Amino acid sequence: MTSYNFDAVQDATDNWVVKSDLDVEANSLTMYGGGTEMIRVAPDGFYVRGVRVPADDKEAETVYNAFKQFLVWAELNRR
Repeated sequence: MTSYNFDAVQDATDNWVVKSDLDVEANSLTMYGGGTEMIRVAPDGFYVRGVRVPADDKEAETVYNAFKQFLVWAELNRR
């Protein structure tokens, strides 16, 4: 059985600001970077910087790339 070390992921995510935007949508998750909405997961789809990502063959790639950018931002702005 393979054992994984997730310490680097934990270190990168320790200072994330993740809010559930209950006033707008009860079942959404919004990630902010520098006070700006970076990624939102909502019942009607994914949003990157406030713009809904089209549900097409590039949707997963677009959301993945935005999430990678968010991780880099979080790592560079650690306190």
